[in-house]
Amino acid sequence: MSESFDLDIDRERILVDGEWLSTDDLTNRITEKVKAGDYRVARLSMALEQLEETLSNIAAVEIKITPEVLETYQQLADHEERPVAMVLRRALVHYLGSEDAANRLFEMRRAEKGA
Repeated sequence: MSESFDLDIDRERILVDGEWLSTDDLTNRITEKVKAGDYRVARLSMALEQLEETLSNIAAVEIKITPEVLETYQQLADHEERPVAMVLRRALVHYLGSEDAANRLFEMRRAEKGA
């Protein structure tokens, strides 16, 4: 089973050993280690692969929300010192895990099978 790393897609960084690294950071670390004769680069290579794979498959969407809703999410983002887009993505993922979303998906799939 391969390791999964935390990603910050807004900043295009991945968390490796407590440090947020970019594609360039990872590439440089791998190169430096190999040049020094240290070929233990598997974790760095997996992190680089995961970051590149994720960034190459990102889809952007536009949403329309009221100023009050945006202000609430902006306050949360400011408090957490994260981009508002990250807080909104987390809310979407949370919704997908909800009972309401599960019921809607179940009904949708049942209707597709019946068609």
